[in-house]
Amino acid sequence: MVDGKFFDKLEAVARAVRKRDDPFGGIQLIICGDFLQLPPVCKANEETKFCFQAKSWRKCIQINMELTEVRRQSDKTFISLLSAVRLGRCTEEVASLLMQTATNRAERDGILATRLCTHKDDVELTNERRLQQLPGEVHTFEALDSDPVLVKLIDAQCPVGSRVELKLGAQVMLAKNLDVSQGLVNGARGVVVGFESEQKGLPKVRFLCGVTQVIKVERWVFKGPSGVYLSRQQLPLKLAWAISIHKSQGMSLDCVEISLSRVFESGQAYVALSRARSLAGLRVLDFDPKVVRADPSVLQFYRQLRNHQLLTLDSLHTRSGADDDKEN
Repeated sequence: MVDGKFFDKLEAVARAVRKRDDPFGGIQLIICGDFLQLPPVCKANEETKFCFQAKSWRKCIQINMELTEVRRQSDKTFISLLSAVRLGRCTEEVASLLMQTATNRAERDGILATRLCTHKDDVELTNERRLQQLPGEVHTFEALDSDPVLVKLIDAQCPVGSRVELKLGAQVMLAKNLDVSQGLVNGARGVVVGFESEQKGLPKVRFLCGVTQVIKVERWVFKGPSGVYLSRQQLPLKLAWAISIHKSQGMSLDCVEISLSRVFESGQAYVALSRARSLAGLRVLDFDPKVVRADPSVLQFYRQLRNHQLLTLDSLHTRSGADDDKEN
């Protein structure tokens, strides 16, 4: 999510570049996001400032629309549970349903549940330890970067690392949409079931969607400093015994294990829980209702948004009625 101060800086830069005093220099904006998910990352001791709290927000954004259709989940009970958690509400029913998932068997076909962690260090340690515990040879795949000098910049933008290490039986996750119709999408879970005997030794992965496929190298392109384009060619795979809640944003996961004991941010519990497609594919450990929190300023923003939408609808209905009277 874009920080409010950064949004103001972008708006000022846009006016300067376009040499126009119109908001954002006259550039048309379409902004998407959910403020009830993770807040913008800010420096230590700095107060979080959401995009809608930017000084330039009101003059730049004239129309707000709230999308209400849920596409990731289909189970009405789970959707209702997530709606409550999103708003920071944890009723006895919600707590009971989440605690019951602790005994769920989310594993299938040798594909284990991915653990979502609150901290990045836990993710790296878990994946490294589990890979080391597997028997057999390590297969290493080095990325081909357009500019090796800017590897840190590419690392920051690319979903896969410069080095991917795999073994037979490694739990993996796709990091790119390969074939949406077959279920080979970003976040699809699988297990390495073999390696090609050819020189490249590409991995063969069996996915939870039922597809077994040899995974080939893919290419990512990013815009670097001064408008220069950077690229990375690498396997679209990453180890998936664990991933961070932050990195999971936008993903849909079929089997998830979540430890919420170290949740430290508003919206963090909701982001983690809402990655799961179903309650059956979710296992929640160490659940404490106190971790379900929503930022008060965001809740106020959505209340005002809905009130404004209701007033707009009333105004439209009033006008429509007046027009009908004129015609009559």
